[in-house]
Amino acid sequence: MSKLRATLIDVGWGDSVLLQSQDSTGTDYYALIDSNDTATLRSSYIFLKRFFEKKGLTVPSATPIFEWILLTHAHADHGQGLKKILRDFGTRRFWYSTPANQPAFFADLLRYANRSSRVGQYDVVDTSKILPSFGPASLQVMWPRPGNILPNENNNSVVLAITLGQLSFVLTGDAEADAVWTQVAAQIPKNTGFFKVPHHGSANGTFTATGTTPWLNNISKTTKVAISSHLRPFSHPDPKVISALSAHTPTYRTDEHYHVTIETDGNQVEVSYSHV
Repeated sequence: MSKLRATLIDVGWGDSVLLQSQDSTGTDYYALIDSNDTATLRSSYIFLKRFFEKKGLTVPSATPIFEWILLTHAHADHGQGLKKILRDFGTRRFWYSTPANQPAFFADLLRYANRSSRVGQYDVVDTSKILPSFGPASLQVMWPRPGNILPNENNNSVVLAITLGQLSFVLTGDAEADAVWTQVAAQIPKNTGFFKVPHHGSANGTFTATGTTPWLNNISKTTKVAISSHLRPFSHPDPKVISALSAHTPTYRTDEHYHVTIETDGNQVEVSYSHV
């Protein structure tokens, strides 16, 4: 039986999501979205190292562990930990959105990807790109559109739909309601079984300036939702967002449930969480 898993790693602040796709023969494929690690705080790195060593894989690895690694957008709380992960875990593909500016960590990432044997192909992704299959799952970029580089870096976030069988997972980066969800909410797959709440559950990720909730209006009440919280220093998630999500009980949060794993066999969705 094929499976798709997404684990929102409890990194304390920022984002890091481990993805695992398993085909009917039991072969596993791995991917990673974002890492906020610093030189002194390596929450995602430590989680990943323990995860793969439990599976008998040595880290640093001799061959690439990841099929792909995605930087959703060029903010440090999403990407500053990726260089060490690229170096020690390796990836066949490194994807990213085109930033409005090039912060130092992002420029360093591209230089590393260009010269390192630990990174295979690397490229910008947008809605014009057809991405390869992720094991038995398929990938679709919902945002950004080609050439549409916005001054607010959050709104250059890659929004990715991953589909296995009858169900889809939607991963959202920090895409905000006014600039992104007013345009693409209607494209959210009707079969979405899991939706990652945008921008750590901040108000601007869910509410437009006029108070509407575009993405929330376009997912089913049975869709599982989860938040990569960002308590320091921004106090995300916002209580107004938690209240708006009251129909989706429970709303899973990394600040309350720690590492949150959403799994599907393509027909139903299960959620689990743990401290380790």
